[in-house]
Amino acid sequence: MQPRSVRLHLLGLIAAAIVPVWLFAAYLLVQFALRERDRIEHEAVQTARQVSLVVEGELFNLQTVLNGLSKSAALSKGDLQAFHDQAVNLVWGTDRVIVLRDLGRNQLMNTEIGYGTSLPPVEPITDHDRQRLQTSGLFVSDVFAAAGSKDYRVAVGVRVPAPKGEDLILSISVPTSRIRNVMMPAVPEGWTVGVGDREGHFVARSKLHEEMTGKPGLPEYVEKVVGRSGSFTSRNLEGITLLAGYYRSSYSDWFFTANLPLSTAKAPLWRSLIAISGIGLLSLLVSMALGYIFAKRFIGATAQLSARAQALGHGQKVEPLHSSIAEFATIADAMVDAERAIATRRTELEAVLDTVPAAVWFTYDPKALQVIRNRFAAELMGLPTEASKSFGQPEHVIDTVAVKDGHVVSREDRPLSRAMRGELVDQEEFAYTLPSGVERFLLSSARPIRHPGGAILGAVQISLDITERKRGEEHRRLLANELNHRVKNTLAVVQSIAAQTIRNATSLTEAQRTLSSRLISLAKAHDLLTQQNWSGADLNDLILGSIMPHVPIERFQISGEPVWLPPNIALSVALAFHELTTNAIKYGSLSNPTGRVCIRWSLVSHKQHRCLDLDWRETGGPRVGPGGRKGFGTQLLERVFDSDKSGSVALKFEESGLICEFRVILSH
Repeated sequence: MQPRSVRLHLLGLIAAAIVPVWLFAAYLLVQFALRERDRIEHEAVQTARQVSLVVEGELFNLQTVLNGLSKSAALSKGDLQAFHDQAVNLVWGTDRVIVLRDLGRNQLMNTEIGYGTSLPPVEPITDHDRQRLQTSGLFVSDVFAAAGSKDYRVAVGVRVPAPKGEDLILSISVPTSRIRNVMMPAVPEGWTVGVGDREGHFVARSKLHEEMTGKPGLPEYVEKVVGRSGSFTSRNLEGITLLAGYYRSSYSDWFFTANLPLSTAKAPLWRSLIAISGIGLLSLLVSMALGYIFAKRFIGATAQLSARAQALGHGQKVEPLHSSIAEFATIADAMVDAERAIATRRTELEAVLDTVPAAVWFTYDPKALQVIRNRFAAELMGLPTEASKSFGQPEHVIDTVAVKDGHVVSREDRPLSRAMRGELVDQEEFAYTLPSGVERFLLSSARPIRHPGGAILGAVQISLDITERKRGEEHRRLLANELNHRVKNTLAVVQSIAAQTIRNATSLTEAQRTLSSRLISLAKAHDLLTQQNWSGADLNDLILGSIMPHVPIERFQISGEPVWLPPNIALSVALAFHELTTNAIKYGSLSNPTGRVCIRWSLVSHKQHRCLDLDWRETGGPRVGPGGRKGFGTQLLERVFDSDKSGSVALKFEESGLICEFRVILSH
């Protein structure tokens, strides 16, 4: 890797400090945008629903008028002239029109036409309105043009019994402008609300009502109104992209939409983004300028320190460093002291360090930050083993992580540092993690090196590599624990199978045969898992292994994507399919030559886990009725799969055959 200057590192540090702030700000902006979008979508749906409630209230008032008029004694007696007078008085001075008609094209009474005048035929009611009359006795019409004018109206009709013959229809209609006037108080400022009928034609609109009423809506807009309620984005007639929420009324079957320009919804986000970007860019420029200025001092001090390090490496005299950076001056002073100490001890240490068959570290640094290591220590720590780097010159200790008895050991508490303080360290085990990620286990001892007068001059540490021994011990322990765990699980399963089999058997012979069959199925599942080193099993292989020993595979239709099951779930699935297969052979679709079984599955991903949806469907067998007592198979399915942690299972006894639906939670 090409080294870079201190200036670049400082600039990079500044960028590294600011970029996360930018990223966090971007994250907040994204979350704000999502929440704002959700809020506006929710507000759009709520606005559409509120407008629908207001309009439905008006329609219900019209229905109330009809309900009261339908109870007229004149109508029940067949006195249409009197009934006409009552209806005219009811709508006098309003824009309402009441019509009495049959289910065909004939009008019997119209408040806009005097009684006795010939009434023109009317359009037959639609199939949808006829069906609503038959089911609920009420219908709300689509928007229609009034006869002989361009005035668009909507009508509410109810079914009334006729004195003679089939029932009649009593309806009241109002102009669509009345619907607009009713809904306007519920329309928030800045929003556009529209009402559409079943065919997608405008009933009313908060803006441009006169131009739009009765006309069809934009197809790409109307086709997105699916279901009861929701939201979407679409272009309007003017080509502007809208964020829309809609609600479809169950009373009138009209849909209500509330629209807002998408640019209006995004405006706060863009303003925040521009402000944060400007502030962040300015901060970056100021920080980089300051970093560039301070980098000059580091570059000068680093160059001087580098020259002294080269002198120390070549065995030359090291001069003190006068620098405004205290840390660099401290390092230079340590180099001076080290050069003097190394010069007096180099010769006597070289021969020893080169011949000792163990990892050896020497230090004369009170803080044990500079050490002399032999070839074995260099190999152990993954360092170069040339003479100049193994024991010829002192080196800084490498950055490792040491652990003893499960606790991280600081550098001050390691054997070499403790020996520099006068402690004796005997046969202590440490786990070291090297910068490369390699872990080594060392058995270490350390002693201080003392002056004849008793003062501590340095320290020595000798370590043996016991990594392979520790790994072997750990491996044996894991194998023993795994064996104990699997034996206990297997015995528990066998115990449960045996207990349930004996409890549900009617004879000892049946219990012996059933228990043997179930244990064989369990053994085959164990064999399949053993082949995969108990890492799991393929679902398709597991199903085939459970059914093929009992029934020809041609009787089954199996389909599904590849699924890898964990060992515990694989054993449960094997037992479950064994029970389903034997039950189908005894009582279900496999008990005759024509029945078949369809097995299908698929994976479904959720936020926190994945689920396996699996269906067992029997067809062509004897007629099936609801089950009686729960046998071992049913109890096994419910106990293993019907829980919050495992999943769910549903048994359905349809006439065509048994249906078993699994949902197995694979991972959390």
